[in-house]
Amino acid sequence: MTIRHLKIFIAVYNERNMTMAANKLFITQPSVSQAIKELENYYGVELFERISNKLYVTESGKKVYQYAKHIMKLFDELEDGLKENAPKKKLIIGANYTVGVVLIHKYIKKFNSLYSNSEIKVIVNKASILKEMLRKNELDLALIEEIKNESDFIEDFFYNDRIVVVADPEHPLFQQNEVTAYDVVNEHLLLREKGAGVRNLFELKMNQIGLVIEPYWESTSTTALINAAENKIGIAVLPFELVKDHIDSGCLRELKVKDIDLSRKLIVIYHKDKFLTSAMKDFIEICHEL
Repeated sequence: MTIRHLKIFIAVYNERNMTMAANKLFITQPSVSQAIKELENYYGVELFERISNKLYVTESGKKVYQYAKHIMKLFDELEDGLKENAPKKKLIIGANYTVGVVLIHKYIKKFNSLYSNSEIKVIVNKASILKEMLRKNELDLALIEEIKNESDFIEDFFYNDRIVVVADPEHPLFQQNEVTAYDVVNEHLLLREKGAGVRNLFELKMNQIGLVIEPYWESTSTTALINAAENKIGIAVLPFELVKDHIDSGCLRELKVKDIDLSRKLIVIYHKDKFLTSAMKDFIEICHEL
């Protein structure tokens, strides 16, 4: 097995077509077919099923792809390091919305002060997307909310966070002596979309006490939900760090909900098979320090 085999395999995996993979790599289609056959013979497994002239990836093929992406990334890093007299510290970091909007800027600033010749690319998205990118080796690290029972990742806690329920200061619920989850569930709920960490945590906590939520609004935009709450459309459930300024200015007010705990931890996460470069280790350390 060679690097050439892995490059061809990755191209076929991505294109799901040997002719298209051959065109992408500027080689002949028989060369692609032969390389895939050699890989299958080497490992003694079938990587693709051929059905009606279409390719379908097998479970073995999916596993080989995960490792192939890691191997090729390391190979590229090796080449970059050997070719440059003063190699750049290159990182691709994923961040959930809380980290991407509020926190990551100070981590990057500190990292750049240590390594002036550095490049950091940031991708902000929800945790479910970032985890899949880590599995495909499209990210080095991700800074997201705590996850559970995913054995292919290493987690490293770095920040205590919490979710808050906020509304216009004149909302009737503020007139009550205490507000419970039962009060909240009957209001117009302004929530992030399914799969977002803040939505998952809120839904889990409500379900644990026997309540089912029915969103009035759903949005991928935190700004849209904040504006809706300020305009008295309903109550929003969002990370504290993202609404802190709106609470401080008096545009929104936090509802203290008696019977649910919406605290959470933020973590640095990376794939268990990922080789941690010195740049990655330094970035993780900066997250702990600041």
